[in-house]
This record gives sequence, C-alpha cells and structure tokens, in this order.
Amino acid sequence: MNYALTKIESIRAKKGISKYRLALDAKIPYTTLTNMFKKDTMPTLLTLQKICEGLDITMAQFFTDENAKVDLTSQQKQLLLLWDGLPKEMQARAIGYLEGLHER
Repeated sequence: MNYALTKIESIRAKKGISKYRLALDAKIPYTTLTNMFKKDTMPTLLTLQKICEGLDITMAQFFTDENAKVDLTSQQKQLLLLWDGLPKEMQARAIGYLEGLHER
C-alpha cells in the first residue's frame, strides 16, 4: 500500500471511523475511496484535500509525522494526542467544556 493510503487508513482507524463514514464526511463517492485501496492508487490532490477535511485534519497535518509536535510543551503535546483520539462529537464537547472554563 502506498504512503497516502497507509496514512489515510492509519488516521481513519485511529479516529474509529469507517470508510463509508469517511466518504460521507469527505463528500466523495464511497466507490472512489474503496477503488483507491483496491487498486493501490494515489488520490489526486483534490481528493486528498477532501479526505483530509473528512478526517478533520489539515494537509500539513497529513504530511507531518504525528510525533512531531513542534514548539509545544509536554502538556500541550499530551492534550493534542488525547484530542486526536477523540471522535468529532467528543471534540465538540471538549471545546464547549474549555470555552466554559475560559469564561470563568
């Protein structure tokens, strides 16, 4: 499997979302996604951008080593590692909680 597909699969599995859910969130046909994996083809730049949006990450995050959190304290790194493991609905709750703390 090529780098892009391996990375997509890794992030998708880490976030606990199915390929079908990813296709919906990325607004691409499910067959497009599954054919990339079946044929081991690289996604186009536009498709990769949509997949990143579906995974709720930036293209920069996609191409950056997940262990390379530059210029962050150890607490910030820990927070981001925990964040990355949360599904979208839990991330929304976390934001709400942090906003509530910030208002105090």
